[in-house]
Parts: sequence; structure tokens; C-alpha cells
Amino acid sequence: MELDSIQTLIKDYLELSVFTKNQVRETVEEMTREHFITFEQFCMMRLIEQHPGISPIQIAERLDINKSGVSIRISRLLDKKFIEKRKIDNRSFGLYNSEKGHAIFNEGEKKIQSLVEKWIQELGEQDSREFIRIYKKINTIITRLRAEK
Repeated sequence: MELDSIQTLIKDYLELSVFTKNQVRETVEEMTREHFITFEQFCMMRLIEQHPGISPIQIAERLDINKSGVSIRISRLLDKKFIEKRKIDNRSFGLYNSEKGHAIFNEGEKKIQSLVEKWIQELGEQDSREFIRIYKKINTIITRLRAEK
């Protein structure tokens, strides 16, 4: 592949990934403001909802945020009683969404699903599945490259 072609692909990918992330952020922005949480905190709550009992270290790895940044966000969510710590064993604990946190997750999830549903309807099922297949492949490559570091 020629350098110009690679640079064009990189530029397009960056523009598209930033734009779509911003669209999702804007979709839940009013809801996050109402609950005095950040988009990043909402993303953590989504991750906790999808993986009950997840550890702060696992959150840091999955969201590619440093551990101290995760700790600060977790503390704020704990203070607001949106998440709970539960002891797993003598050395560790897992994180779970509280009832309030679960309700916030559901509220945001409905907004995101409505947005993405429109994209999928426009793309059609075949293109949507192909997009997801390629995106998963990119995530696999990213994970492998991180592990090789």
C-alpha cells in the first residue's frame, strides 16, 4: 500500500472514530449532567453493568486509563452511591452498579441504542455486520500489540 493511501486511511479513521464517539457522548450528555457524572464515569458504569464484579485494574485495562484516574472516578461514583464495592476475598473486591446506578445505565443505554439503531437501519444488516467484524478485528490487533509491549 502506498504512503499517500495509508495516510488517507489514517486520517479518515481518526476523523470517523472521533466523530462517532462525540455523537455517543452528545447523546447521553443531558443525562450525565442531570446526574452530575462525566461521560467517562458513565462508560465505567456501562462496563460494570456488563461485567459485574469487575476490578478497578480490569477497568483501567479495558478503558485504557491509568489506575489513579480510575480510582478517582470510582471514588466519586461510590460517594454518589451509583456503584458498590463487594468483597470477593480477603485481598480483593469487585464493583457493582447500585440500584441508582443500574437506573442511570438503563437511561443512557436507551439513548445510545436509539442512536445506533438509526445508523444500523441506514447501513443495512450486511454492512453493519461487516463493520462490526472489522472493528472486532481492529480491537484484536490493538490487544495483541499492547500485550507485545
